[in-house]
Amino acid sequence: MYTMYDNMSYLMEPSRRLAQIFRRYLRDHSTAMNYAPGRFSEGLADMFLRTTKYVQKPEFNIDAVTVDNQTVQVYQTTVLKKDFCNLIKFKKDTDKKEPKVLIISPVSGHFATLQRDTVKRMLQSCEVYITDWKSLRDVPLSAGNFDLDMYLSYLIDFMHKIGPNTHVMAICQPAVQVMALAAVMDEADDPCMPTTIVPMGGPIDPRANKTQVNILAETHSLSWFEKNFLTIVPEGHIGVGRRVYPGFVQITAFINMNPESHYRKHIQFLEDKIFNNQAAINKHAEFYDEYLSVLDMDDVYYLQTIEKVFQTYELPRGVMKYKGQTINLKSIRRCALLTVEGEKDDISAPGQSFAAHALCSNLPKKMHDHYLQPGVGHYGVFSGSKWRTSVAPKVEEFIYKFDKERGIY
Repeated sequence: MYTMYDNMSYLMEPSRRLAQIFRRYLRDHSTAMNYAPGRFSEGLADMFLRTTKYVQKPEFNIDAVTVDNQTVQVYQTTVLKKDFCNLIKFKKDTDKKEPKVLIISPVSGHFATLQRDTVKRMLQSCEVYITDWKSLRDVPLSAGNFDLDMYLSYLIDFMHKIGPNTHVMAICQPAVQVMALAAVMDEADDPCMPTTIVPMGGPIDPRANKTQVNILAETHSLSWFEKNFLTIVPEGHIGVGRRVYPGFVQITAFINMNPESHYRKHIQFLEDKIFNNQAAINKHAEFYDEYLSVLDMDDVYYLQTIEKVFQTYELPRGVMKYKGQTINLKSIRRCALLTVEGEKDDISAPGQSFAAHALCSNLPKKMHDHYLQPGVGHYGVFSGSKWRTSVAPKVEEFIYKFDKERGIY
């Protein structure tokens, strides 16, 4: 399957080059772009190039943010390198003391840059770190397999690197991991355990409100997923020989969950081209350039996630283990918990994250909080205008509250 995908991409290269020449010709001749047919033709070429390009890892490209009405320079640095993930810090050109926030990006198809808007908004008031997961096609086979135990070990290492008094946000899939992280570190009385944890739109207990994702996992066996979705990374990649769940399969699955929506968005894109609606054109291009950039997942991690998270519900049932030790969410006694959900989330529906509160029964009531954002789907929880103006202020208020209680400010 992967070899066929690569070959198809190579075979389409002449068509892409012709489309680039055609698009450049139209853009260089203002007369053509002054009329609707010219803009429509340029839009078709642009759409073809965007949807058929070979996937490359995007850059964060965060050079500056606005802090207290002033523009502050931002420098991206790698503070810890590992085989499957790097810990990235966004250093601001300021001496102001701010909360430390680790954003755990999901290992579920997209690169960490999908959380670019999350990072930019949190940088306005926080010192921000993020997990930058690698595509398995870029990791040599000699590095071994990546699994759920290694995932949690990485997070613990990252917490030790950042140090005490760190807040942790988990976007979607790692909501499960952040709950496990808090339980393991709190039970061990680890001085670097999170001050607060903020799982956002994640499958902590998918039984609470099942979606198409959950139903698909429940109605098919692991062998079915293994047979239909796993393949070998071919020659030409660093990870040659690895068995992976490829990103191009994942993005196809995402699109097939709601094909009409993507169809309407592309038709709207062409209409915006005709009427030269530049703001809408830029918004569409930025979204799909990121949305269509996907990574490959390790086969072991992929199958473990399906089984333990979506089929046997190990975390909410209290039977999930880390290196042989049972993860007990009742061990969470000092990590304040804020769950965030989107009203229209069709991937991790409302209730799946909220379920964490009942599971953390030994956490004092004053350390629980929940926020449901009206009118947004899965991505609106951590990206877009509602995230920037409504969700992010709630998260900031929550983490500042517990930093102040600890006397950090």
